[in-house]
Amino acid sequence: MSDDNNLAPNDVTFNQYKGWFEKYRRNNDTREINFQNEVIKRFIRGICTDLDVESCDTKLTTTRHDYLQYCGTYISNGKEKPSTPDLVITKEWNWFNREYNLDYRAVVEVKSPFGKGSIYSKGYINYSSDLKCELKRHLSAKVNEKVILTDVLKWEFYIRSEDGIDLKPIRTIELYDLTDGRGHWEWKKDEQVMEELKEFLKEFLNFNI
Repeated sequence: MSDDNNLAPNDVTFNQYKGWFEKYRRNNDTREINFQNEVIKRFIRGICTDLDVESCDTKLTTTRHDYLQYCGTYISNGKEKPSTPDLVITKEWNWFNREYNLDYRAVVEVKSPFGKGSIYSKGYINYSSDLKCELKRHLSAKVNEKVILTDVLKWEFYIRSEDGIDLKPIRTIELYDLTDGRGHWEWKKDEQVMEELKEFLKEFLNFNI
């Protein structure tokens, strides 16, 4: 049984992180769900052991859970529906969030670096309109005001703009170097970048930015 949930803060090393990633690249199973649950979720839990990181990408019919506290909405067949992110981070998670006041810290949108939604080889200006709309919907939630976007290689941190209707990028951290203009890459040699990611992640999730 994995003991990842018992990791002390900062116990996740760059080599561990790369190992989790490389397992799925080596096995040719580069589905987004694997990077979401086996790399990103695992990593955040290992760094911020006092916070809960929960999957929320599958919606259920319920009267005791309010998705709109941390979700935006979209229109489908003329009806407004919640647009769930992949992960939600809280101080103490409780599914019955209509009864309990939750301390939301951020939501996370995860992409596979091997899929069309990858972000590592492009800047925000080149992101698809669908992805930009997705991020804006997340930041239109009732309570949550922070969004993390990552494809494992690149991490981007956003908050709601002062006017409440747009994204405000805070920081981008890249764990790779591009080796050519076709999107080929290799891991950064300097492990300091991982320490920077861990420190900023804790700051982003635990303090007002």
